[in-house]
Formats: sequence, structure tokens, C-alpha cells
Amino acid sequence: MQIFYRLIFSIIILVFLSVLPSSATTPLDLSTDDGLRDRMTSDGKKLIDQIYKALSKLKDYKFESILYMCKPVPHESGAGTYFFKSPNLVRLQIKSHGIKNGTVVVRQPDGRIRIAGGPKLRFLKMNIEEDSRMLQAPNGYNVIKSDFASLFAAVMSALGAGSKAQATTTPILLSRFKQNVTVLQLVKPDGGTEEITDRIFIDPQTNTPVEWDLFRNGSIYSITLFENFNANIGLQDDQFKL
Repeated sequence: MQIFYRLIFSIIILVFLSVLPSSATTPLDLSTDDGLRDRMTSDGKKLIDQIYKALSKLKDYKFESILYMCKPVPHESGAGTYFFKSPNLVRLQIKSHGIKNGTVVVRQPDGRIRIAGGPKLRFLKMNIEEDSRMLQAPNGYNVIKSDFASLFAAVMSALGAGSKAQATTTPILLSRFKQNVTVLQLVKPDGGTEEITDRIFIDPQTNTPVEWDLFRNGSIYSITLFENFNANIGLQDDQFKL
């Protein structure tokens, strides 16, 4: 019976992490980029170093995120509240409609990664491997490795592999935001041309992303929004245990 429950739980988590279009669409106009291609005039490497150092100093933080996949049509594909405590404690609380709502994923103080079902599946708990497919979001990112410092460490690795970083010289006001943002863009060589892989919109006050766009073959692939960021709020180790 225990094996049966584990199998059912695995299927539920995989369904959550797969691409499931909903009736929701992105709140963004994907046809408008405010002329960003012509405004990326600064070398972004210094900015990346600055952001990574600032994020690495945070004791803990939380934010809410919404993931939109843009193929074949824009649709909401996942949402949750993300908690992080230095050096590597993670808690993700999934927000969804139906049975998946309230599912929790943690990296505990003992290093184990655990998943627990929401209110309707609270009796289901299990350990999983760090690189399990169950932890892969629809855009390919591992949710347990999606704290801000890890995301920007991956950006730094991309630079080491030959990508270039471009940025706006100063924060700018764009039509889709209520605040000024610094825009950071990664491009990689592709047959003699440069292809955009990432476009990141940074809050200059907190050095954290408010939106992260991924591109594939010259087209926008996914959009992740980051909202309600709060840092150094005194998260306790017990909040990262299941």
C-alpha cells in the first residue's frame, strides 16, 4: 500500500511540473519590448558581479513567483511562494487549482529533499533526489536550485562559456512596470550572430529580479515574475522541515 501511495504522489507532482495550459494568459504584451535592443549599451558583467555579491550576503528571504510558458500560446504554468535561508535551505509552497494546491517541497537542514502533499494529500510525504525530474519546472529549471544566488551563478557560468552580458546604463521606466528597472541581457554566439538567451529585469533597490524572460531560437520561451520580495525576515530552520 505504501508503494502505491508513493506512486500516486509521484504522478501528482509530475503533473504539476508538466506544462498544463490554463485559462490565464500573461499580463504582458509580448509584441512590445520598448525598444530594448537599442537600449542595451553597457557591459553587463560588472552588474552581474554586483548582483551576485549582494544576493550572496542575504541571510534569508521569500518571494512569490508565477511562471508563464509562451508556446504554443502564452499560459500560466505554475505559481508558488519561495523561501530561502542561507546557506542552502529551501521551501517552495505550490499554489494551484485543485489537488496540487498546498504541495510543499523543501531542502532540509540535514540536506534531504522532501515533498509533502497539500491539505487533500497531507498523508503523502517522500524523499527525492536533488536532480529528480519531479523538481524540474516546465521551463527546464530545477525548483530546488532556483534561489537567486544559484540563478545568477548559472549566469556567471554562461559568461564563462562564451556568452556576453549587455545592460542598460541606468535604470529605465518601461511600460510593463510601475518602477524603474535595470535590464540585463545575455547573448551567445550562434553561427556568426548573437542570440538572446535571457533578459532579466532588476529592481535596482534590492538587486533582485522582478521578471526573467528566457528565449529559444530568437523567440520568447518563458516568463517568470517575482513579486513581494522580503529579505532578512528571520526564517527559522523548523520552517524547512517536513
